[in-house]
Amino acid sequence: MHVPRLIPEAAWLEQLSASVIVIIDGKLRYANAAALCLLQAESPDEVIGHAVTDFIHPLDVSRVLARIRRAQSEAVTNPATEFRIYTCRRRLLVLAMTSTHFEHGGQAGVLATFLDMSERAAMETRLRETDENFQRMMNTMQDVFYRTDAQGITRYVCPAVKNVLGYEAQEIIGLPAGAFYPDPSEREALIAAIRQHGAVHDFPGRMRRKDGAIIDISISTHALFDEQGQYAGVEGIWRDITERKRMERELERLATYDTLTGLLNRRCIIEQLEQALMQRADRRAQRPLAVLLLDLDHFKRVNDGHGHAVGDRVLRQFADVVLAQKRAPDVFGRLGGEEFLLLLHDADEATARQVGERIRQAVESTLIALAPGETTRLTVSVGLAQADPADRSPSAVLERADRALYKAKHRGRNCVCA
Repeated sequence: MHVPRLIPEAAWLEQLSASVIVIIDGKLRYANAAALCLLQAESPDEVIGHAVTDFIHPLDVSRVLARIRRAQSEAVTNPATEFRIYTCRRRLLVLAMTSTHFEHGGQAGVLATFLDMSERAAMETRLRETDENFQRMMNTMQDVFYRTDAQGITRYVCPAVKNVLGYEAQEIIGLPAGAFYPDPSEREALIAAIRQHGAVHDFPGRMRRKDGAIIDISISTHALFDEQGQYAGVEGIWRDITERKRMERELERLATYDTLTGLLNRRCIIEQLEQALMQRADRRAQRPLAVLLLDLDHFKRVNDGHGHAVGDRVLRQFADVVLAQKRAPDVFGRLGGEEFLLLLHDADEATARQVGERIRQAVESTLIALAPGETTRLTVSVGLAQADPADRSPSAVLERADRALYKAKHRGRNCVCA
């Protein structure tokens, strides 16, 4: 059945780009050209005479009908509201509609105008999803994402900061980033590097936790610039590497020090000797340099008679005796077993012999605990060697010291020989 199209007297409505419709008794009685196009109607008959509810999304019907009834019965203008519709081709759109009271031929109705908000709604959905994804990522990060402005004020920090520094994010936002550095110069060095290079990767630093503890951090960040190309701040991530640093320091310690005595190990004490020889070679006036090679006498008897645990304790006690007798600049290390090396800077043969004798006498007079209620006295043989101007490697000096030690052993032990 053909339903006549009710056309308002203002024919210019057909020229509007905005969509305009007239609703009487819940049915569409007029739709201008823009409305028919929006509704994807190939002819007015697909729209005119149809119930308005035929086009409204089921979940929005009650809300839209309430507004239509209000405009029709109370002669008021409803502010814009958004709702979903289906076009004649069943395409889902989001519209923003404004409705007002309208009378035609003695019949009360509603004049409505609406705009297609589908693209904006889709964009808002995408932005909302992007924001939700960003927040979800920030909430699950173990590293700390942050952003500061050009003055170094923290403008954003992710929730992970609570696990690392002990502060809630809102406690940090608005405060200078430098306030959490134990040494402000470290923050200044970071900013200087960013300004110079534009970005830094794995930049070392430290921060102070809420409980006062200092942690090691690694920072990867880049500079931000405004529309005029002016520096606007930085953003990036930093992570707590305290445990990694602790392990690195432990590995360095294990690579440097003897695990039993805490002295420099064989590699490092020989490296110290090599560096000392190289420094002598670079100087016109060579300062005297000497080494003492120390070997505990009859130490095998301790291990064989009392076990290696007692032997280890004896070695530690021996090391303590030597440390108490050596001069402050002397460098002491363990070569292995019961053999030790003392490196003496600025020591001629007389000085080196004096130090060796002092150590020998201290060892001889020290009571060594072997077991509860059982003590003994040990002695040490010492080989002394002076560095020659032609020495370029530790091996030459150590060979002479070893020969001197061999001489001390053959003279009955418990003596210093050169």
